[in-house]
Amino acid sequence: MKALAVLAPGILVLLFTLVQKSKGECKEALVKSTMNLNMQYQLPNFTAETPIQNVVLHKHHIYLGALNYIYVLNDIDLQKVAEYKTGPVLEHRDCFPCQDCSHKANLSGGVWRDNINMALLVDTYYDDQLISCGSVHRGTCQRHVLPPDNIADIKSEVHCMYSPQVDEEPSQCPDCVVSVLGTKVLLSLKDRFINFFVGNTINSSYLPDHSLHSISVRRLKETQDGFKFLTDQSYIDVLPEFRDSYPIKYVHAFESNHFIYFLTVQRETLDAQTFHTRIIRFCSADSGLHSYMEMPLECILTEKRRKRSTREEVFNILQAAYVSKPGTQLAKQIGANLNDDILYGVFAQSKPDSAEPMNRSAVCAFPVKYVNEFFNKIVNKNNVRCLQHFYGPNHEHCFNRTLLRNSSGCEVRSDEYRTEFTTALQRIDLFMGQFNQVLLTSISTFIKGDLTIANLGTSEGRFMQVVVSRPGLSTPHVNFHLDSHPVSPEVIVEPLNQNGYTLVVTGKKITKIPLNGLGCGHFQSCSQCLSAPPFVQCGWCQDKCVQLEECPSGTWTQEICLPTVYKVFPTSAPLEGGTTLTICGWDFGFRRSNKFDLRKTRVLLGNESCTLTLSESTTNTLKCTVGPAMNEHCNMSIVISNGRGTTQYSTFSYVDPVITSISPNFGPKTGGTLLTLTGKHLNSGNSRHISIGGKTCTLKSVSDSILECYTPAQITPTEFPIKLKIDLANREINSFSYREDPIVHEIHPTKSFIRHVSIALIQR
Repeated sequence: MKALAVLAPGILVLLFTLVQKSKGECKEALVKSTMNLNMQYQLPNFTAETPIQNVVLHKHHIYLGALNYIYVLNDIDLQKVAEYKTGPVLEHRDCFPCQDCSHKANLSGGVWRDNINMALLVDTYYDDQLISCGSVHRGTCQRHVLPPDNIADIKSEVHCMYSPQVDEEPSQCPDCVVSVLGTKVLLSLKDRFINFFVGNTINSSYLPDHSLHSISVRRLKETQDGFKFLTDQSYIDVLPEFRDSYPIKYVHAFESNHFIYFLTVQRETLDAQTFHTRIIRFCSADSGLHSYMEMPLECILTEKRRKRSTREEVFNILQAAYVSKPGTQLAKQIGANLNDDILYGVFAQSKPDSAEPMNRSAVCAFPVKYVNEFFNKIVNKNNVRCLQHFYGPNHEHCFNRTLLRNSSGCEVRSDEYRTEFTTALQRIDLFMGQFNQVLLTSISTFIKGDLTIANLGTSEGRFMQVVVSRPGLSTPHVNFHLDSHPVSPEVIVEPLNQNGYTLVVTGKKITKIPLNGLGCGHFQSCSQCLSAPPFVQCGWCQDKCVQLEECPSGTWTQEICLPTVYKVFPTSAPLEGGTTLTICGWDFGFRRSNKFDLRKTRVLLGNESCTLTLSESTTNTLKCTVGPAMNEHCNMSIVISNGRGTTQYSTFSYVDPVITSISPNFGPKTGGTLLTLTGKHLNSGNSRHISIGGKTCTLKSVSDSILECYTPAQITPTEFPIKLKIDLANREINSFSYREDPIVHEIHPTKSFIRHVSIALIQR
């Protein structure tokens, strides 16, 4: 892996946010000391013929479900091992799934359709087999038996998972699994049987008697030629009259202990225009879905204000989710155990009355045990509502019923009904608003030592790795532009000891990214370098961030950062002092704990102290006030000490500003005369003020030897001294004479040709 320094199309908004916070004073130093976001890396990757929808990893092989294709790659360098063409497919209303319709190609009603890969799963119970469900053939699936001696072979034995239902109604097609509008499929092994839990987005294009269901559980037949519903309660459907006005998007599905969970985005109510995120839960052994419950999830950002008031922002639309265990540090911070499942989600704020996300994101972690406890706490309360989009407002379940369910268990009575809770489970953004100007589209996590690391992707194709920590102080230690396409929510993490990696999908491309980081070259300052997580193994060597083996001089350190000065302004001050000195650079106040601390920082001008203004100083900017000096000094050394070392910068001078002449010496009492003061060191210090007769002469321009200003008006014609104040220095020069305003009595001539002519103003 080799890093190439090139310019990306644009810098991430996060960098601009930092520059804005610097108020523009030291923005160049900030940019030079900030992580290089324009790095590109040579990483193993594969580009498919068409967009990739799904990815699974099985026995060192990567299986990709793409539009009209299934690919098999090796997991070393992502070289293609095999491919299988799944489309386009000729479909006809008289053709059943799995039936060859080629003989109907010339008949009316025949349509060639692309096959979108809607689900890709691996089953190892019967045989090692890859199950692929596509958008054609009414959403049915195929299984590719993987031979033990060549599991990359997805062509030799392919079976269609469809069999006509002889004893069931035509509309009941348990083999019709997925919806082209969106689907999430979860495979679960229970009591020697394989169950498929499916959430589908459906609308009016799926007729009421169509066989696809909103949410369902079905069992794989032992003959493996299709599925069966165990009861007539094994599925729930949004009522036909609500399917267009109340779409449900199934974002993620997972299993934890004895429960199945789906995460959705949908309208808050049937009549609402606003959208929110919900979590659905039911027991994995509940074939009738009687234990079905759902409630809102909210990821929030709180901001404390004066008088103890708190502003709360809700990030309402889930973009992606991932379930894994926490590291030791995060587990302590969120009150979880190391074996607890944690649901991580990236949420966005939506546009008003829309499910379309804006570039404002947050990351929240929900321990699954807390989700279950919340379900238990709110059951039997007054915040229970009937699922009207499933039942309709007039169904018996929606009035005059008392909820009796013990929500913590799976032993439910058959007459109990599915329930919606209106109270939202809230968690706070782990990164405290750090991603509030970017749209996150992907998340996964892994553990390194005691740390939990998140892989994050954005809508602009950027990839980041960042330590997940409750105080929200972490910033990404990996951040680069991966592709021009958004990062897909479909992601694989393989946490091997030293060679762990994540597989990231962007459009037609899949990339293998190491979990140990991408080296150290993108860290441009010492403090950034030493703040990287320990497992990245970065240290500072000869003004560069490198790993130990890359440091030839033996000066590699992971402990000490000396301040670096990039620019100082102003570069001179009058002898009287009082000038505020701004020192731009980086690594000011750095501590290994990643906390900003200036208590041991000192600034000296020669041997004299420059008093720090702590409230205005940052890691990139030091503000201090210079004292007086007896004599002029040129190129004095500015010495910055942080208790562990010093840095010198020699461009500062004490000077004696002098006014040698003014021009003109007089002007009208109305004012507005452009007055020029000539002298030396007139641009020293921070600020300058010129006054005549106690009134301000408005500055036009400033240079070392010339000041220009517009004279103020005076009431009577008289003489006033000219006073110049530069910080604490005061200078005075000969008087400026105000005279009566000139009077024009005549203009001659009064007319002319079109061409230029001189006009004389005659004053008496």
